Amino acid sequence: MSLFIAFLSLIGVTMTLQDDSAIVARHETVWLASQPSEADLDAWAAEGARMVINSRTPEETASLPFDLSAAVEARGMRYVEMPIGGASGADPALTTQLAALLEESDGPVVMHCRSGTRSAHLYAAHLIATGQAGDDPFDTMSWPGGRDGGMVRALLPQQPD
Repeated sequence: MSLFIAFLSLIGVTMTLQDDSAIVARHETVWLASQPSEADLDAWAAEGARMVINSRTPEETASLPFDLSAAVEARGMRYVEMPIGGASGADPALTTQLAALLEESDGPVVMHCRSGTRSAHLYAAHLIATGQAGDDPFDTMSWPGGRDGGMVRALLPQQPD
């Protein structure tokens, strides 16, 4: 079943499993997820998530049938927008900001977008920038979805020469 889900994720289709509440991959205290429903937010809060980082664009978020920010905060979690794509592009400042957010978090952090892929690329850039990537940051985080080295490079902060 997990191989089938990984295949679907590669072609952009996601599935929410009853026991995974939209979570696609977990690495230590970072959980990568597809677009959550309000029930998923309930499950994340119950599992102890402290922060939800949304990598969808403002236009995508505005099209949701509920106010994501208010829904996250109503469940006692912190909400942060870090949009990737569209007019937002892939800003390396997001990787620097992510490092600070993960450092200050006092519990699990859920990073999500529509399928989890943009969030996984941002987290991959973070793993590389902090020397935690291993041979392949996507393997390190057990990411089953698509991998775009160009997007990861675009999200990497410039290293001093």
